[in-house]
Amino acid sequence: MRVFQTIAVATLSPIKKDIAKLNIIGAQVRKLREQKGWTQDKFAVKLQLAGWDTSQDSVSRLETQDRRITDLELFVLADVLDAKLEDLYPKDLRGKIKALWPQYRVKLSRGQLPPKQ
Repeated sequence: MRVFQTIAVATLSPIKKDIAKLNIIGAQVRKLREQKGWTQDKFAVKLQLAGWDTSQDSVSRLETQDRRITDLELFVLADVLDAKLEDLYPKDLRGKIKALWPQYRVKLSRGQLPPKQ
């Protein structure tokens, strides 16, 4: 007779630390994309046709603020979305910069000092 032993298996969920965001435009890009009725795949193809070598995964990471955006990418995003550059940024950004600063990781170049808090 076989005896089966019950083994408790814990579901491992990724430990999500309080990781800072890498861009401030992700939510607005998602909103503009959805207003056009585009999926992330379709959006990625449109970005590729505009000259940006990207993918659906990269678009997803952009929208979830898990990747940085270069100045050239900002230009292509605005062009493809038929939006002004300022449309990509949160409303009333000027008044929120100090409050938003701690939420975003700073990438320092050699020789730069982190901002004083």
